[in-house]
Amino acid sequence: MSKRTLTLICILLLAVASRLLILAGPAWANFSPITSMALFAGAYFSSRTAAISWTILSIWLANLVLNNLVYPQYYQGFSFGFAPVHMALFVGISMVGSYMLKNRITVLNFLGSNLMVVIGFFLLSNFTVWLNLPSWGTAIVGDELVYSKDWNGLMQCYAMGLPFLKNSLISQFLFSGILFGGFELLKKQIPVLR
Repeated sequence: MSKRTLTLICILLLAVASRLLILAGPAWANFSPITSMALFAGAYFSSRTAAISWTILSIWLANLVLNNLVYPQYYQGFSFGFAPVHMALFVGISMVGSYMLKNRITVLNFLGSNLMVVIGFFLLSNFTVWLNLPSWGTAIVGDELVYSKDWNGLMQCYAMGLPFLKNSLISQFLFSGILFGGFELLKKQIPVLR
C-alpha cells in the first residue's frame, strides 16, 4: 500500500472519528463529515473502486458504532448499520468527486461539486423517506410522521427536511474545506503524497 493511500485512509478514519464525536443533539442534526468524506475519497483515491470501498467501509463503521452504542433505542436488537439506499447515495457522491474533482480541483469545481452533493443528497434521501413510508395520508402514527403518496405529501416531506439542509450545507463546506485543504497542504509538504 502506498504512503498516499495510507494517508488517505487515515484521513477518512479521522473524519469517521469526528463524526462519532459530533453528537451535540438535535440542533446539530445532519452536521456530519460523511458526505465530505465520500467526495474527498472520490477526488483523491487513485481508483474509483478504492474510493467507493473506503467510503462504504468508513460510513459502515461509523454507523455500526452510532446505531448500536449511541442510538440503540431506535433499533430493535443489533443494527448492522447499513442502509443500502443511503450507501448508494454515498457511492454516487464518490463518483461526483471522481468525475468533477480528480486532478482538477479549482475553486469553482470545489464549490459546485459540494453544492451539488448537498442538494442532491437532500432531494434523493428525502424522496426515499417519502417513498418508503406507508401511504394512508399524512398523519402521526406512533412517533412516526407519515406522508401521503401524492405531490402534496412529497412537498411536505421536503419541507420537513429543510431544517436539516442548513446544517448539511454548513458541515459540507466546513469538512470539505478541512479535508481538501488539509490534504493539499500535506501534498505541498510531503512530495510522495502528490
